[in-house]
Amino acid sequence: MLLKDLQYAARTLRKSPVFACAAILTLALGIGANTAIFSVVNAVMLRPLPFAQPDRLVRIFEKNDKENLSQFSSSVLNYLSWKEQSQSFESIAAMGFVNLNLTGRGDPEQLAGVTLTPSIFPMLGVHPIMGRELRDGDDKPGASPVVIISEGLFKRRFGGDASLLGKTIELNGVATTVIGIAPHSLFFLTGSDISVPLVIDPAKEFRLQHQSYAMARLKPGVSLRQAQAEMDTVAGRMSQQYSEMKDWGVELLDFYHWFVADQLRTALFALLGAVAFVLLIAVANIANLLLSRATARQKEIAIRTALGAGRRRLLGQFLTESLLLSAIGGGIGLLAAFWGVRLMDTALPPNLLPVPEIPVDGTVLLFAAAITLLTGLLFGMAPAWHALKSDLSRLLNSGGRSASGTARSSLRNWLVGGELALATILLIGAGLLIQSLQRLQQVRVGFEPQGLLTFQIALPPAKYQGPEKTWAFYKRLIESLRSLPGVKNAAVSSGLPLGAGLYTTTPANTIGKTLLPPGTAIPIDWRNISPDYFRTMGIELLRGRYFDEHDALNSLPVMIVSQDTAARLWGDDDPIGRQVHIIGNGKNFTVVGVVASVRNNALNQAPTPAMYYPAAARQTLQMDVVVRTAGKPEMALPAIRRTIHDLDPELPLSNVRAMDEWVYSNAAQPRLNTVLLAVFAGLAVLIAVIGIYGVLAYSVNQRTSEIGVRMALGAQQSDVQRLVIREGMALSLYGIAAGLLGALALSRVLASLLFEVKARDPGTFLMIPLMLAAVSLAACYVPARKASRVDPIVALRCE
Repeated sequence: MLLKDLQYAARTLRKSPVFACAAILTLALGIGANTAIFSVVNAVMLRPLPFAQPDRLVRIFEKNDKENLSQFSSSVLNYLSWKEQSQSFESIAAMGFVNLNLTGRGDPEQLAGVTLTPSIFPMLGVHPIMGRELRDGDDKPGASPVVIISEGLFKRRFGGDASLLGKTIELNGVATTVIGIAPHSLFFLTGSDISVPLVIDPAKEFRLQHQSYAMARLKPGVSLRQAQAEMDTVAGRMSQQYSEMKDWGVELLDFYHWFVADQLRTALFALLGAVAFVLLIAVANIANLLLSRATARQKEIAIRTALGAGRRRLLGQFLTESLLLSAIGGGIGLLAAFWGVRLMDTALPPNLLPVPEIPVDGTVLLFAAAITLLTGLLFGMAPAWHALKSDLSRLLNSGGRSASGTARSSLRNWLVGGELALATILLIGAGLLIQSLQRLQQVRVGFEPQGLLTFQIALPPAKYQGPEKTWAFYKRLIESLRSLPGVKNAAVSSGLPLGAGLYTTTPANTIGKTLLPPGTAIPIDWRNISPDYFRTMGIELLRGRYFDEHDALNSLPVMIVSQDTAARLWGDDDPIGRQVHIIGNGKNFTVVGVVASVRNNALNQAPTPAMYYPAAARQTLQMDVVVRTAGKPEMALPAIRRTIHDLDPELPLSNVRAMDEWVYSNAAQPRLNTVLLAVFAGLAVLIAVIGIYGVLAYSVNQRTSEIGVRMALGAQQSDVQRLVIREGMALSLYGIAAGLLGALALSRVLASLLFEVKARDPGTFLMIPLMLAAVSLAACYVPARKASRVDPIVALRCE
């Protein structure tokens, strides 16, 4: 029976190829978009983290509520104190970051690495796929250097040769023994190819050096709230024991919320809701088309019923046709989702999502099958039910004309009104995000990114010992780069705005008059820079002077501060000559200059206080190099590589990017949100407009006789046009009004994704409905024009 129904459904669809193709394409777009976005949601939010009992894992942050600082990295000394005093944790571990040069086998390569305490492996519940994990003693000062490498590096660089275990590789010029191959789950956490022990020498650390990640596993039966209460007590004791810990506390966050930030969750839910709206609009549109087909097939249904076909049998036939349409559309949509997911995997910037790839797994396939079945039932049930509840005897007597046209027409109108309401919500959301993205891209970053090429160099400490040798190399490098054709200037910095680098914050206060309360220290971002850094970057000098060759290792300690730092510490007073006391090293630095503030962290975050030290006075092995060129930055890269090779052939370059790319990629998440929502909104509007046109065209076709009578009685073409347009625009305006109310109710969902745009922006809430009304008017005009050209004689003769 089912096979016969399928064969009949296929023959019926073949007789209406235009309808079948339109319905299948619409369904494929809706189901494909839903499946692709659900794949991302599944990968990021639904799949369990690849650790043993991940619900018991927490990240330990430091915080300073007085300075409005939350989720701050930890210091090594505080990690040791927590490990000693806390009772809520089964185990606790720490992780730091380091860049290492791999040499000796093939071309030199700079690798992003992490420093780990041995406790991290049992804490995560992971084990190397080959070899052993870190052990107690590997992290002691003077221990033999060992390394665990990622499976990816093992295969890419060493060809998966198992004999590598127990052998040495050159890391920063030091022979280091490979003891293990890390599992993928460790890479999921660290994102690094190299893991070395975190060697802790408490004598060289200070408590406000926030450069490490601290993590822990809760004991069985201990809740996150209980652990937080205990850590609050521990933090209180530490603030009394160590004066520098005053106002600092602890914040615990479970691993899930650490990996999946609130803003990312909001964006994913918003996109999932958007594609669900698109699918609902598609379902409503196809239901409308099927209602029209059901009207045309009512005589066929009446005859089949008269010949003995039961209503349940006919209902099954209608649903078989709908489910066949849905299955074909779902199959094509699944293929489109596969393609879309692969495109996202390759096109999305690195680290945009907290997962390395987006798999299409069994959960995704079940989701696709479920929405395919559900959509088939949704758009098939209403037309089937309305066709079968008609008065069949009246239908046969009336020659096939509908006996329930008013009810069916009312349902079609409701469906189109719902389509427009959902399209209005999506279009308003897209309009808000487009405005937000425009403002984000137009924000002043505080420097000139055009024409800047950036890359990173890390000097091996065994070869470049002491600040004199380090600075001597970078000085030679800068001079050599400046001499290259097409290079205007060059400089180095320990960290780039919006980019990479080794920079952090350090607590500081002032000597003498200040706006800070007595004894208060505030965390300030810092960087080590060469004298021409500000000129190369295009950062404006507001007061004082730049660094020069006299600001060296043994000279008076000096610094340059940002405009925000000066305002925070001294208000409108002149900061030149004032002194800043650095808590960590106990030194006092004299301010010799003030520069414009820069957006160091993100485009959507206001500039934070920053201070700059002369690189010649502080040893920094790893530096970001910035080169300002006269032409396209990438054109200078070959000459730059040759220059560095001539200076030291074992030094690799990493993070080679134009500064424009750093700025562009910083807006990757809001750009992706905007593009996807705009595409979904455009698709929704297109489907909704087609729905309006279809309803009015069908209405005109059904009312041909009525229109003929009106025109025979003296109605003008303009009167008929107004009649049809008024009917269509009333339907449109009701839908748009409902959509406006829905957008107002849902506006809070988008609030966290917007930058300098109100979630209920009056301009957007005014312009989008007007635009939709204009589009609806255009959709109404075509059937209205057709209606006005009805020949009354032909219409009445047909009647």
